[in-house]
Amino acid sequence: MTWVLRVLLLLSYSLYWGGLTFYTGFVVRISHDVLNDPMDGGLITQRVTSVLNVLGAVTVVLMACNCVVVMRQSPKYGYALAGCATVLGGVLIGLFVVHGHLDAIINIETMEITNRDAFVTGHRRYNQLTTIEWLCCLAYLPITVVAWRRIDSKKDSVVADGNS
Repeated sequence: MTWVLRVLLLLSYSLYWGGLTFYTGFVVRISHDVLNDPMDGGLITQRVTSVLNVLGAVTVVLMACNCVVVMRQSPKYGYALAGCATVLGGVLIGLFVVHGHLDAIINIETMEITNRDAFVTGHRRYNQLTTIEWLCCLAYLPITVVAWRRIDSKKDSVVADGNS
């Protein structure tokens, strides 16, 4: 069952973090270059970030499951992963809240931002949270790989000792 969790986590994580990285690294910058008003990019990215936040929520649940499995065999790595997943979960809650505030000032029917000052402030908060989100994901991946290697090497040594 552990390998199923690992595969699901890796697939979800790849889609989520890869999407987040592509979005922040390319989509936002290209939309600013192409559109006359960079804030109009918010009309496009509003929908993208909704999907990314849902993917993030799914991934955090899988991260939490992974933390439980890792913690049973390697508490040090389990706690490190739990810390990353907890911070990421809190950040995602913040992103959902700020996204809701931004949604309230975007008129979908007229495709206009109704309060540009509030949009700038909310967008700044969103960017700050997204930076923390990205860094948490960056930390989670190598810790997971090292933890899995440690756990798997312990299992391999137990199997080897049993066959001696």
